[in-house]
Amino acid sequence: MRLDRRQGLLGAVAMVVGAPASAAAQAGPPAPTYGEAPFASHGKVIRAIHYRPAGEGRRAAIVMMHGSGGRIRNAGPWHELAMRFAGDGYQVLTPLYTDAFPDDGVRPERMMEAWRDVGEHAVDWFIDRGVDRRRTAMFGYSLGSYVAVDGALGNSRAAAAIGLAGGVDVYTPRPPRRRIPVLILRAENDTHVLPRNTETWVRFLRGHDVNVRVEVIAGAGHLFRPPEWAEIFARSAEFYGGNIGRMDQDTA
Repeated sequence: MRLDRRQGLLGAVAMVVGAPASAAAQAGPPAPTYGEAPFASHGKVIRAIHYRPAGEGRRAAIVMMHGSGGRIRNAGPWHELAMRFAGDGYQVLTPLYTDAFPDDGVRPERMMEAWRDVGEHAVDWFIDRGVDRRRTAMFGYSLGSYVAVDGALGNSRAAAAIGLAGGVDVYTPRPPRRRIPVLILRAENDTHVLPRNTETWVRFLRGHDVNVRVEVIAGAGHLFRPPEWAEIFARSAEFYGGNIGRMDQDTA
């Protein structure tokens, strides 16, 4: 099964990035800010948005990989999720990984490898700017869940990974090279990525000694509603807070 590209998470045709969040000018605590942050992956320019917490935050970073057909822009649920993470003290990068290799729906291995490399290089982008590798993580939705988790278990230096609404019907996973904590978030009523295929992915990872935790978003389908995105953030924040975002974690 291949996911319908029309079911992508976001709807903009191209990345649109505005000035730092206008909420920062309102009364109350300083809000996170964001702006363009293109970087290179194998000679290709990868467009991305960089979200920054107010102040030092947790000195930790998350790379978010969008779903099939997804775009990145400064509005909508993907942007709002990134802002929530930034508000919780994380730097966030949201690369448009299809800049490395346009999606043809067939997705040969060289395409998947190019996308995984974007995630790897995005993590390196944070490390090069002073973030301890033990405080870097991946997050991916749908197709991006495979790109994020499979990549994090490959050559990436990420220390944790979350896969949202992913399974073996997205792509066949590779035997992992690394062992890091993984959280799989499954939508209870997902008809695009079937629950049995998510479970097959989990069994594969556990069979290769990967520490995998599974949580279910009750009542959710593949396309999430605002309260479900809030739950996704809460579950993800708890997982990251116990791994890369611990305030008492030694970074020496």
